[in-house]
Amino acid sequence: MRKPVARIFLMILICGLSAFAFQQTPPPSSGEQLPVPGRPVAADHSQLSEHNIEWMKTQPPQEQMEFLLQAAVNHDHGATDYINKMVEEWFGQLHSTPRWQVLQDTALYSNDLRVRAAAIEINLAVYKLAKSPATIENLVKAGERSVKNRPFAAWEMGMLANRGVELERVRGVLENYLHDPDQQTRFWAVEGLAHLGTDETIKDFVEVLHTDSSLDVRERAGCSLAKSGMLTREQRMKAVPGLIDVGEDNSLDPTTRSWVFQALREITNVNLPNDPTKWRTWWLNSGSAKVQEFHQGDSSAVLGNS
Repeated sequence: MRKPVARIFLMILICGLSAFAFQQTPPPSSGEQLPVPGRPVAADHSQLSEHNIEWMKTQPPQEQMEFLLQAAVNHDHGATDYINKMVEEWFGQLHSTPRWQVLQDTALYSNDLRVRAAAIEINLAVYKLAKSPATIENLVKAGERSVKNRPFAAWEMGMLANRGVELERVRGVLENYLHDPDQQTRFWAVEGLAHLGTDETIKDFVEVLHTDSSLDVRERAGCSLAKSGMLTREQRMKAVPGLIDVGEDNSLDPTTRSWVFQALREITNVNLPNDPTKWRTWWLNSGSAKVQEFHQGDSSAVLGNS
């Protein structure tokens, strides 16, 4: 699939190389094992140091937020916990900056749902959107006043619903948007629904991918099934039968049909060709085992860019 509409920036970390220490390595302590020669050493997440935490606490809210969001993107242990603890204190004191936009774009396509959730919390604080039914009401009315307001309204309503605010109402509003004649309304309805992370959105995405008149809207539905948004990997497996059905529709245009099979490969982590018969056979024989694999795995782990 093409790149998502939100521009994704890859955050490249430049690490200094320490000088070689020409000294004898001490023997491992009890229980510690030396790396096996010729075998790569597994990467490990870093830890926020006490020194960095002390420095961070002396900074203004904007710098605190951007530092911790960068650390979350880097998968530094403790970063998302600090964001969750401090985000209420930041409310009303944050603003949109180019750096934050880059970090948000990267965080929302992280391979860790906890990082995506932290990005959502920060987004609501940046735009001063209280987690209340009144905020949803204001966004709904803004969308009713002008079609031009709907992209922002749909995006933010989805984020608020993800955090437990008026979930059913938001889903109803966004599902109505899916049938609007305005293409941008439908596009951003898909983006908003992707934030919800509920099983009910899966059928919406499959239907949009199959029937929407806009190639751009169909693409977003496919991406929402495959990797973007807040669905877990186990949830995304619920889309497989519907995607296979769509893949069997020979009247589908070649581009959309290719996205169907790409979504299947990304959801399942199984490399099969663009052949619905082979996919249906795989699903019948191995689908349950793959669902169980994702069920037993880390529920926060998803396909992402970092």
